Formats: sequence, structure tokens, C-alpha cells
Amino acid sequence: MNCKKKVLFLIPSLNSGGIETYLLRFLRFMKVQFVSTVIVRNPKEGDLFTDYKTLGIAIEFMPLGYYNSIKWIMYYRYFRKNSFDCICDFNANFAGIPLWIARIAGIRNRIAFYRQGKDHFKQSVVKKAYNNWVNKLVYQNATHILSNSQSAIEYFFPYRNIADKRFLVISNGVDAEIFKVSVNKADLRSQLNLTESAFVVGHSGRLDKAKNHVTILKVAQILISKDQNIYFIFCGKDTENLQKQVDELGLTANVRLLGYRKDVSSLLKIMDLFYFPSITEGQPNALIEAMICGLPFIASDIAPIKETAPIELFSWLVDPMEIAGVVELVLRFKENSHQQIKLMETCTNKIVEKYNAERNFNEFFKIIKAQ
Repeated sequence: MNCKKKVLFLIPSLNSGGIETYLLRFLRFMKVQFVSTVIVRNPKEGDLFTDYKTLGIAIEFMPLGYYNSIKWIMYYRYFRKNSFDCICDFNANFAGIPLWIARIAGIRNRIAFYRQGKDHFKQSVVKKAYNNWVNKLVYQNATHILSNSQSAIEYFFPYRNIADKRFLVISNGVDAEIFKVSVNKADLRSQLNLTESAFVVGHSGRLDKAKNHVTILKVAQILISKDQNIYFIFCGKDTENLQKQVDELGLTANVRLLGYRKDVSSLLKIMDLFYFPSITEGQPNALIEAMICGLPFIASDIAPIKETAPIELFSWLVDPMEIAGVVELVLRFKENSHQQIKLMETCTNKIVEKYNAERNFNEFFKIIKAQ
């Protein structure tokens, strides 16, 4: 492009969540094909602040609130002053007000990108009314409405015209080369005080109710009582705060709480099984990464994950609150690990192709370039 477009992205925070990680990977992949600015609605620097700054991206911390006309005016003036060609808001229904303001400010290309499977707040009469209002603002003001799952579109826009071409599903882009890293499994396990013979069940995800850590710990308690050679690894922001629960359950010796890690691609290599019982998801990068690594998994039998996993592996999907059935499944995986790995290997190429970074990121880029 001779004249680079000015593109504005709006994200909830700079913490290591799915939205923030997706945008960071997209911007890295696209390098300098457009001029990027990121508005962060949470005023705090998060885990990924340095990663974004390293890319040379302008970052603005601009909380919007729910109903603050003064901040709306600030947004309008900012949009007008910077003459953006495109705005893309990743804040689900809360993109409604910025997209409305962007339309008034004359930004022609206005994208809402939904990356969650459903609402993440407790419903009340007031909250439901507000949520419905901002949802309608998205519908009225967005020139494109994207999601990484069909189930999310159906949840947020059940009333849409199915012929409306503004709606499009774009799968996550994951560079499989990142996960071809060579790891000395014995050394890395030793660093975590794990033996080579240990059967390691892993989970990656921030400490959040939707990630269902409570059920993981319940499963861990039963499994470890049956087999002291089973260990659990938790990676993700704030997972170290589970320490008190782990201690109270008597699991301290068999559970590793690693918190936020940048070397998840290496840690996946020392796991024998990935356990991902999320209650709700958009399209989970963590599960995709585990599958790309050829790691057998047990995950939630929910619509977004059924869109994510190959149909050949649906027997590995369970109710997210299931405990006894998961215990039996883990023990079966442990006894027949080679068989499960072989089955996973038959699907790995299909998974790598579905989440091909070049194709999927370029599909998103085409929407950004659209007039």
C-alpha cells in the first residue's frame, strides 16, 4: 500500500486474554502494512504492554464507562482529530457506543469483532436493557460484524437477517512454527520438580470463573488420591492465587501453579494431557495451541469448542461440570496414551490448516482495507 491506512483498534485491556493475544499476533504478522493505534479501556498497563510497545504501536488508555457523555465527546474529538480510515472494536456489545460515535465522526469502515461466546456479566433488568441497547447500536452502526465462531453470532444477533453480508466468521490465526520449538523434556520437567515418569495434566488460562478452575481442582483431588504419579500444571494470569485452595485440598505436592508464562509453547511439550473445561468460550487459543502440538485433550462439550475441535475427537468433549466421567477418562488416557497420541496425530494437519495464520489474518486484513 502506497498510502497506509490509519486503523484504530479498541480492546478491553492489555492483559494476556484471548482478545489481546489475538490482536498482538495479528499486528506482528501484518508488521507495518498500516498505521495502528490501540485504545485500551482499562487504564492499567497489563502483561502485554511491553509486547505492544515493542511493535511501535501508539497506545491510548481511554476508559469509556457505560453512560458518560463527557467521555463520548472526548472519543468523538479524538476520532475527528486523527482521521482514522477504519475502527475495529473487540469489546463485543460494548462496541456499540464507539461505533456510533465513529459513524458520526465520519469513519467509513467500522468493524465489531466478537471474540466471546456469550455475555460475561450477571444479568439484571437494568444491565439487560443496556446490553440490548448497545447491541442494537452495533447492528445499526457497524459496516462489518465479525466473530471467530458461528455460535457467537447466533447468540448475539439471533434477530439478524441471515442474508446480511456484514456477518462473517474468521477463525483464529496461529503460527504453527512457534510450536515446533525443540524442548529438553527431562530438563524442563526437572525445573518444575516433575519426574520423567509423571503423568502431567495441563491447563492454560487466566484465573476466571468462565475457565472453571474449581472443577479442575475437584478432578485433580480425586485423581491424585487414586494415583500419586498424576500431576497438574496451571498456566495463566493470577493462577498463583489458587495456592490457598490447593493447600486446603492437600494437593500441594502434585500441583504446579505457574501464573502468567510466555513459554507456554514449551510447557505444552511436557504435558501428557490438556484439560480445558471452560463454561463459555469464543474460540480458545489455548486449546488450538495444544492441538497444534499434537497434545491429547479433554474439553467442554459446548458449541464454540465443537466448532474448534475436529469431529473425529468429539468423544473427548464432556460437560464442563462433569467430574466422575472426567476422572475415568483421564485414567483411560493414562493407560492408553500412545493410542490417544496416534489419534491426535491423524488430525494435527487438519488443525494446522484450519488455523493457518497467513490465510486467516489476511482475511481479517481484507475487511480492514474495505471501503
